Amino acid sequence: MKLEQAMAGIKVGEPQVFGGLAVFPLIGEMNGKRDYLTLNEAFDRKGIKISEVSEGGSVPELRLKNLLDQDVFAADGETLLGAKQNRVLNSSIYVKAKDEIVIPVSCVE
Repeated sequence: MKLEQAMAGIKVGEPQVFGGLAVFPLIGEMNGKRDYLTLNEAFDRKGIKISEVSEGGSVPELRLKNLLDQDVFAADGETLLGAKQNRVLNSSIYVKAKDEIVIPVSCVE
């Protein structure tokens, strides 16, 4: 689907207002099936391995290995458990099937 076609189907919803801030939701139709798993779906399938980047570890980084045959999307702010300490993801990431990447994280205490 081309961007012009996707944008044509988007409607602006009612604003959510708090103080002097207003957020307008963009509502569109989803045609077709999503071709990736969320991080939680991948964990449920035991298809994600989280580990330190080295023996000593690095607080702002973790290694994420996607063991699945599907891509995985992880959203900024998701909590990752199981390394030397729990961390939170600093940005949204997309991990290709069978790929291994180093991801930016922050310590959670």
